[in-house]
Amino acid sequence: MKLIFVFLVFMNWYYIPFESPSAPVEVEGVDVHLKRNESAFTFFSLSDGEASLIQHANGENMLLNTGGKGTVKELDRLLSLFKVKNISTVILTSSEGQGNLEHYIKKYNVRQIVTGASANQSLSKSFIPVEVKVIRWEQGDFHKLMPGLTAEVIFDGSDENEGMDISFKFFHHQIFYVRSASQKAEQVFLEKPLENVNIVKLPQYAEKGSFSDLLIEHLDPQLAIIFKSSTKKPDPALLEMLHEAWIDVYFTKKHGTVTIKLTNSNYDVITIMNKE
Repeated sequence: MKLIFVFLVFMNWYYIPFESPSAPVEVEGVDVHLKRNESAFTFFSLSDGEASLIQHANGENMLLNTGGKGTVKELDRLLSLFKVKNISTVILTSSEGQGNLEHYIKKYNVRQIVTGASANQSLSKSFIPVEVKVIRWEQGDFHKLMPGLTAEVIFDGSDENEGMDISFKFFHHQIFYVRSASQKAEQVFLEKPLENVNIVKLPQYAEKGSFSDLLIEHLDPQLAIIFKSSTKKPDPALLEMLHEAWIDVYFTKKHGTVTIKLTNSNYDVITIMNKE
């Protein structure tokens, strides 16, 4: 795993090269230079909520949730930075992830929306054009998304603190995007063969009671992602457990936008942040 750092200073983007870290190079956009059999997962740094971008070398883009309330301009600017003009699919892991859905359907020519039980219950409140296909994923479903990339719905719940939990696999890499933080969901996770998870997105912004030491031991990930919430704070005890397990923890609040560039053999970590 290799780390690549990119910093945002005021309204300009800068790349900090390893060979000359004191001389940042200004860039107008981020191109992860995906080649054949490569993909990238980007976890955006927003003032509130979750939004992630899945990109493939074939040019296809998928958006995983749409950020929190009042983050449309932030996410638009980040998508522009990554040169995203079209989004084929929006995947909603909960009702919380669809706050800005209508905007993205119109602006990015979304052709398909994927929901689980939680998001599907409130989706009727949004205006969905007739030409946009709505697909319901269920627990146990397995889907081929892009060449080399698959998604398996590990758990799908609609009770409090539940949503759709998805295991994404790209060749031998596994990214577990966890939304649910209930005892029922945890029991399902523990019964599944998830020991080869490389990266886990923690649920409920890593607040107290959202993730147990049993899950940390069972998944044994190399890297954990924590999004920022305007109302929830990470649990210090959980963070300590992650560090004691030698897991690299990336906060979008602290480290900024985090991109995981995947090849068929390894992955690199790219970070983009605001100097302020």
